[in-house]
Amino acid sequence: MKILLKVGIIVTALLIQLTLLNSFTVQGLKPDLILLVVLIFSLLKGAEEGTVSGFASGLLQDIFSTGLLGVNALVKTVIGFISGILKEKIFPEHILFLIPIITFVVSISQSILMLLILHAFGIEYGMVWSLKKIILPEALYNSLLSPFVFLGIKKLFQLIKE
Repeated sequence: MKILLKVGIIVTALLIQLTLLNSFTVQGLKPDLILLVVLIFSLLKGAEEGTVSGFASGLLQDIFSTGLLGVNALVKTVIGFISGILKEKIFPEHILFLIPIITFVVSISQSILMLLILHAFGIEYGMVWSLKKIILPEALYNSLLSPFVFLGIKKLFQLIKE
């Protein structure tokens, strides 16, 4: 049942990302709901869960995008693993306060890692321009949304536990 819930959350996040979030763009940017799901799974369940959910959701994101196949899977896997390590370092009573901060850092890390991978394939983006126009605004957008997504996912996990 727990696996079905996790798959359901990932698929729902992907569908929302591909459809509804297009209506909520700010200057052409929209939050990365898949990143938020991977981050939250990692912080709630640990590195193994973060790695698996990162790979699966990243691969799904790759399948439905026009970018290089596997880039999102690789980046989300790394993000899921590293974020999962934080599970043991964060006090549960402080997590809601820390979620936006962690999300901001993870969003920036994801974007820089993505730029480095694309650079390895010969695809160039201006780092300074990307930072000002895409990376920082998207990280802020993700951070603002993160507490609400966190509370929703945590509530779903609690319902299944009961």
